Amino acid sequence: MTKKFLVASIVSASLLFIGFLIVAIVLATVGYAPLGVDTAVANWAYSVRGEEGGATYWFFRIITEFGYTYFCIAIILIMGIIWRFRSKTWFFAGTILISWVLQQIVKAIVDRPRPDEAMWWMTETSSSFPSGHSITVACVFVLLAYFIISSPTVKLWVKWLIGVLSTAAIVLVPISRIILGVHYFTDVVAGVFFGAFVAVLGIIAYNLFLYFRDRQKLKVAQAKEQNATDLENPNKSS
Repeated sequence: MTKKFLVASIVSASLLFIGFLIVAIVLATVGYAPLGVDTAVANWAYSVRGEEGGATYWFFRIITEFGYTYFCIAIILIMGIIWRFRSKTWFFAGTILISWVLQQIVKAIVDRPRPDEAMWWMTETSSSFPSGHSITVACVFVLLAYFIISSPTVKLWVKWLIGVLSTAAIVLVPISRIILGVHYFTDVVAGVFFGAFVAVLGIIAYNLFLYFRDRQKLKVAQAKEQNATDLENPNKSS
């Protein structure tokens, strides 16, 4: 891990968290009522989505499944098998778990009502802010893209494929929440900011882990080398 990478990661995490805070503070000043942009985006979404049960409904109903817990568990297990359940797997799973816990805490504190239930195309029971689906998909796919794209053993076409699919998921899942009528625009924007923020923290933690692990391995290797040298030259060491 280079100093430049660490600085860039800290700056990125800070900007993402600031973005989340700005949305949260603006909403707090109006009692978490819908903003003008929420109403405008919702009206547009409802005007273009067509009838429930149509092609748009099924497309976004399938897309939104990528933000559920069972999908995250499946991804963790698949990547765990590919990574042979090494340290990368546990940082991947742990970061996603932390994002889930934090989103539950924030949702409980804010307790923002969801949009008008008459516009729902699916049933949800938790509060609206921030969007848990948006947090989850941002966290999962930022982490997944980083671990795969940064790997020197993965082929270039696979890296491009994962990059494109991850970007599509981070964009389409939040849109699906608006189209399905269960979230406001500010819910999903804040969710993406927060999910990506937690993911970047996980990436920083993983790289710090590798850095200190490698330093420890180097110290052990140097100590063994010094011991071997001392054994070969007992007179010199005395």
